[in-house]
Amino acid sequence: MSDESSAPHSVQKQNYKMPALLRGETVEEYNEKYGMYINPVTDTSKYKHIEGKEQIRVYVDGVFDMFHFGHARYIMQAKNMFPNTWVIAGVSAGTTTHELKGKTVMTEEERCESVRQCRYVDEVICPAPWVISKEWLLENKIDFHVQNPAPYPMGDNPDIFKPAKDAGMFLPVIRTNTVSTSDYITRIIAAYDTYLQRNLERGYSRHDLGITFLKEKRLEVRRRVEGVQSMINGMITDFMEYFYQPVSHRIVNFISPNCSDNEGEEAAGGPDLKKPRNDVPGYSDDD
Repeated sequence: MSDESSAPHSVQKQNYKMPALLRGETVEEYNEKYGMYINPVTDTSKYKHIEGKEQIRVYVDGVFDMFHFGHARYIMQAKNMFPNTWVIAGVSAGTTTHELKGKTVMTEEERCESVRQCRYVDEVICPAPWVISKEWLLENKIDFHVQNPAPYPMGDNPDIFKPAKDAGMFLPVIRTNTVSTSDYITRIIAAYDTYLQRNLERGYSRHDLGITFLKEKRLEVRRRVEGVQSMINGMITDFMEYFYQPVSHRIVNFISPNCSDNEGEEAAGGPDLKKPRNDVPGYSDDD
């Protein structure tokens, strides 16, 4: 198992499978952001079942709803556990997920297709079982189940990962706590009316969005009110800009609306004596 207490590896010097470079990002910034996620297994002596193997087969699994960078980082860690790693990703079945965890945003097929596009995945099992046994791992020729080390309780089972842990076929990863599918769903719910109005304006019907006729009309009134408010705010801004102009500018602009700013200044207050008078014969600022 990897030593999580060690300093992050210098990822730019190794042959790791890593995220794309961000233009303008320095090596130091890149290592600081991703080095903590690279913890390869350096001591394989205690894993007798992989002795002599050139390629190690690891298994990652999840719902992977609204596939995001937290999911990708999880699979990235698994990919870099060994020099030659074959990553098998299991995507949970739709019916099982809805029963045990709740309704998903994406269908089973959409979740599977999202995972198979990930650059760190070599093979996908869909639908995949929710609970993984040692027998299932051996049957599928999987060497390690890679997951969050925290216990995952389900019903009377205090930790569904315990079979792999007890068999010495479990490797931990670091969870990305700054993102989750639930966070994204919460953002949408918090701005529910805004997204409804946005999609109505883009051509979706109220039937597509599952809202009533009255709800649709309330959103239409809200849109019109916001339009009027925006127009009024623009008029106030224009008035304040005009009101705070110097009185002389307003008089000149009224009398000679087509004159330039310099002409207006001269008309309002005479010539600017601070300006160079090189246009006058015999006069120079250098004198």
